[in-house]
Amino acid sequence: MLLAFIGFVIFITECNGSPIAVPEAPLEKRATQVSLKSYTYTNGVLSGSINIQNLAFSKVVTVVYAVGTTWTSSQQISAAWSSGPDSAGYEIWSFSGSAPGATQFYIKYDVSGSSYYDPGNYQNYQIVASSASTISSTSSASSTTSVPSSSVSATATQVTSTTTTAGAGGGIGTVTPSQPPPILLSNPGTESPVSPPTGCGNFNGLDNCASGSTYTFPNAAESRRWQSPPEGEPQYVSTFQNYRDLVGYADIQYNSARNAAVVVVNVASRTGETLTYSFNGASQSSNTYQIQSTFSSGLDIVVTSSSGKKLTLETLYFTWQANAVNPPSGTTFNGGQKGAIVELFGWPYDDIAQECTFIGKAGYMGVKIWPPTEHVWGSHYYEPDNQFRPWYFVYQPVSYRLHSRMGTRAQLRNMIQACRAAGVRVYADAVINHMAAGGTDIQNHRTTSCSYYSGRNATDGSPYFTSGNTYMLNPYTGLRPALEYPAVPYGPTDFHCERSLNSWTDGNIITKGWLVGLADLNTEKAYTQDRIATYLVDLLSIGFSGFRVDAAKHIGPASMAAILGRLRQKMGGSMPGDFITWLEVILGGESSLLACDGGEWSWYTNFNNQLSANGFSSTDIAKVKIWSSDYPKEHPACGSWIIPASRFAIQNDDHDQQNPGSTSRDMQDKGSVLIRDKDVAKHRGFEVQLFTRTDADWHIKLVLSSYMFMGNGASGFPDGLSDCSLYTGTQSVAGCLGVPKDQAYVSEACGYSMSEGKYTRVHRDMSIINAMRSWVGLGSTTASALGISGCS
Repeated sequence: MLLAFIGFVIFITECNGSPIAVPEAPLEKRATQVSLKSYTYTNGVLSGSINIQNLAFSKVVTVVYAVGTTWTSSQQISAAWSSGPDSAGYEIWSFSGSAPGATQFYIKYDVSGSSYYDPGNYQNYQIVASSASTISSTSSASSTTSVPSSSVSATATQVTSTTTTAGAGGGIGTVTPSQPPPILLSNPGTESPVSPPTGCGNFNGLDNCASGSTYTFPNAAESRRWQSPPEGEPQYVSTFQNYRDLVGYADIQYNSARNAAVVVVNVASRTGETLTYSFNGASQSSNTYQIQSTFSSGLDIVVTSSSGKKLTLETLYFTWQANAVNPPSGTTFNGGQKGAIVELFGWPYDDIAQECTFIGKAGYMGVKIWPPTEHVWGSHYYEPDNQFRPWYFVYQPVSYRLHSRMGTRAQLRNMIQACRAAGVRVYADAVINHMAAGGTDIQNHRTTSCSYYSGRNATDGSPYFTSGNTYMLNPYTGLRPALEYPAVPYGPTDFHCERSLNSWTDGNIITKGWLVGLADLNTEKAYTQDRIATYLVDLLSIGFSGFRVDAAKHIGPASMAAILGRLRQKMGGSMPGDFITWLEVILGGESSLLACDGGEWSWYTNFNNQLSANGFSSTDIAKVKIWSSDYPKEHPACGSWIIPASRFAIQNDDHDQQNPGSTSRDMQDKGSVLIRDKDVAKHRGFEVQLFTRTDADWHIKLVLSSYMFMGNGASGFPDGLSDCSLYTGTQSVAGCLGVPKDQAYVSEACGYSMSEGKYTRVHRDMSIINAMRSWVGLGSTTASALGISGCS
């Protein structure tokens, strides 16, 4: 039965809808754990504050209201932490939300598997419109009912207020939001200030790990946050937004059918200001917004502080808005679980969008692009190896904003939509082990040899900070620089302390050391895991069907499984049917540790167990692949298939092999790296063999279409952005190693273009195409049918 308190008489409404009047009872407070402090109801908005006894870290506080005598599951407003706890152990939580026609309400407090109610005793608070009410309650015995609990994290330094506001559409119901971990630590303490180094000194070494068994920063390192120049300072540019005072991001959480979602905006204010949230121009005090599948536009979000500072987030899209993928007649690609994927190394998004028509006709299942995130950039000097805007910059992310050298977020989405319409799935390269390297940030730097160099910028203009080679105090914190990427946002304790990756037999060093100086993320930390998962949800929401995980080996099986587990939860409890991911785990002499012995660091049996522990079903585990670095020379690495061959992704040459010394993968005479061997027949033979061999049941096979490096060693993408004519620095341009522009998409181009600085287009070779088509169950085709007459 439903319980309601109306006017001066309690009505108990039975299942047949007939009310039964019972004698009035006094409004008696029944639970000491929760009590209404005050409320207002104006213009259909119900707001107020609640006293909550701090019984556990994770808790859910909900205001449930009725319209007349009708109670439905959608008539709920979530509350969020506001202040406390006080000396008596009580916190104040606030709520505010649209409640048109509301007549009465009660409060439910879920914590540690129990529920507490206010006012309790089957009574409700009666709403008096257009007025403020203060509630005084007496305490008495509590009423406890066991229910499944939801985890909502709150912290004294997190600035959010949570409520549910309906988005466009209706009839599906709302999605219960889960608050992400807080951005900031509570009471982190302060670091002792240091003096700027003199002479040729710098701050290098001060962020090194304190001991051999220490892998994290002390909490007090957080006092060095908030380094971005504020508006009005000479160093300020508009793309820095108000990162000096506001940082945050949007978290999409789907229902199980993925036909509705709730967007939770997680924001931190340096000074604890009150925040207002604008969703597509409509402002509210709530940090959550409900979206249903009738919503067809992008969602623009702006957060404004009480002093007028603004944080503008990237436009969000949702999975149901992506074009349907219709594969070629004759194959379904097993629902996206078996097929060939073309890797278009260095191709701009606009060119990929055009190329997808050919890729779809040829019979490829998908295309993989390079990291879409904002990354290190610059024009005023070239690198120590003389490379101008080298390709490896795309593997040094500055934020999770989707603006790389390949194009903007809008161009990325347009490309994905075009490819999906052509029957081609799109996969991202996800760099989630690290951020940009120390000493590559926007600050001025000095080496110990007294060589000075200025800072770099980023492809979307976001600020970012490291301590590497820095020598000046930050003018806004008064402290030495710290690791901070405010557009994510990440701060010092979101990283491992600095330590060289100097052992390949110690799992802790492999997963917590800094790979070639790259700032290594603390992927054991809940906030970092959740923030990465939120980024991966954004990729799937904009239309990607999956992703490669770069340097997964250095994340570790347990942390990787936890990240994917959080992704699964945010996607509604399961992964999409056509989802796949493949993880870069390069095996060398450490095969026993990382694969064969089944221990803590094993990416085979142990990783499966970790995925299961994080809620993955056997069906979803099968979608998680390991990139097979032991192919083609040493597979299976353990001498037998410890996990099925279908769990591996294989390919002939990969992009890392193109640079001598950049990978330990050894193919010897079992494979060919095209741009190094420069032997088309040899390379073609190994690409065809990829699809014709029958010694194992691999389901995902990758074909690299790269570009030829220049004769002088220049290796930047031939997209025109590594052309030395764009160099603006003071070094001699004669030393600049650049690559001129080549047009990536050429409608009638053949496979194997072998001129320096030109895209190779291996995926257009007819022998490879027909071998691939036979493997996926398609009949052979001709060059004429694909629009490339005269090609072979």
